[in-house]
Amino acid sequence: MVIYAYFKLVRFPILILIAIIQYSVRYFVLEPMLKINGFDLIMGDLHFAILVLSSILIAGGGCAINDYFDAKIDRLNKPKLVVLDRVIKRRIAMALHIGMTAIGFILATYVSYVEGMWKMNTIFLFIIFALWFYSTNLKQVFLAGNIIIALLAAFVLLIVGLFEIPLQNKAHPEIISELGFSIFNIPAYWIIGYSLLFGFLTLIREITKDIIDMKGDKAYGGNTIPISLGIKSTKTLLIFLYATFALLLSGIYNLYLSVHSVQITSIVVAIILGMIVQIGVIYMAKTKPQFKRSANLNNAMVVLLVVSMFFLKQSIESYFFG
Repeated sequence: MVIYAYFKLVRFPILILIAIIQYSVRYFVLEPMLKINGFDLIMGDLHFAILVLSSILIAGGGCAINDYFDAKIDRLNKPKLVVLDRVIKRRIAMALHIGMTAIGFILATYVSYVEGMWKMNTIFLFIIFALWFYSTNLKQVFLAGNIIIALLAAFVLLIVGLFEIPLQNKAHPEIISELGFSIFNIPAYWIIGYSLLFGFLTLIREITKDIIDMKGDKAYGGNTIPISLGIKSTKTLLIFLYATFALLLSGIYNLYLSVHSVQITSIVVAIILGMIVQIGVIYMAKTKPQFKRSANLNNAMVVLLVVSMFFLKQSIESYFFG
């Protein structure tokens, strides 16, 4: 029970997902796109594992501090699921936040230094500050908290490219000089594209969660989107965002993905169909369980995006290495 409570406090499934996403970006997007041009990954497996661990620790510390400041609100929104003060004392949550965040930052700083990119630790400082400021101030501010979490979700993917791509540019200046541009921009653009999709889905899910948590947020002076605009207008916004996502993904497919494997096509079709289902679910939703169903379906779309990276790797290797 106690171990489960700690796993719940740091959102253990989310931490596992972060690791899966970062390894997927490295081995399913970056590596095959480098190999087709005759290049290998520069960052070693050990240093990358440390980078992933630092991401997990900082994220877990952020979850702990979020629950620390949300204890009263959570007692209203989900009284049976709250672990702080029932199983884990609040001061333990604060200590866990400090410990995980500090170790995560030290590890990130170490990797930045040994890879000759010491300035990268400023990104981790920004992430740590953003998680703290979100928990203490921005979560209850109209749209601001949603944008911060969406941005941090995008950074889960971006951080992989922000380390590897500059290392490739530094190691192969002659290629850049010969071509007049960096060939490594191609995998960088793919990572940015995936980051935007993940960030977009996260933004929509966070707005949906604001509807779910509206009771507690309103009781403690929150000014989230559903509190400010009302549930009806927020539902209209969610429908618009899901429709926009579907159109955006359709455009990306037509421009860049239609030449890839049938599996990629199947994933894209499944996600677009999921968006259509989401529009219906949101339109009909009136109760918390119904909005939770929408949030869970959103999570499924995220998983499909991760799966698409694996099929992207297969498609690239099949085309170039037959």
